[in-house]
Amino acid sequence: MAHLMLALLGPFQARLDGLTPIQGLSSDYLRALLAFLAVERSREHPREALAALLWPERPDREAASALRHALGNLRFALREPRTPSPILLVTRTSVQFNVASDHWLDVAEFEQLADVGRGDSASTDLSGLTRAAELYRAPFLDGLSVDDSPAFDDWLLLKDDEYRRAALSVLGRLTSLHLARGDYGQSARW
Repeated sequence: MAHLMLALLGPFQARLDGLTPIQGLSSDYLRALLAFLAVERSREHPREALAALLWPERPDREAASALRHALGNLRFALREPRTPSPILLVTRTSVQFNVASDHWLDVAEFEQLADVGRGDSASTDLSGLTRAAELYRAPFLDGLSVDDSPAFDDWLLLKDDEYRRAALSVLGRLTSLHLARGDYGQSARW
């Protein structure tokens, strides 16, 4: 089974089985599709909506064909024909990222860790907050762009703003926690 490691906080990075960069993800459309499905993993996405998101300038039939082709390429790059637990759940009408697949997603870990420390009892979890700060390498999907897709660009900007605000909150909490402990060097670091 291929273990997928997907890092989206910063430039897009996708690896299979630990260190092997995924071959076949040379298209920004493929990277954008995989990133969108992974981040929006909690629900199914109608094929028509995905086609309109990434290929809004094309006629419906042409956009649907582009999506079908992209999904085929993406599934092949992810070695889906050879995995018992697919990363993508694809039907005739919808596509969804399989949260039960063998994967690690930096934004999922970041979201979980960034929430740690918001309550009084968890606010001293320095290791979790430190890990969250380390996961935030750069702006969300830094450098990724899809031509002629304002809806994707809007989604990208909104998610980038969301993650940037969460990262700033994490950094502020780390600074405050270290100041409260008298650890001025670590406080200055954050």
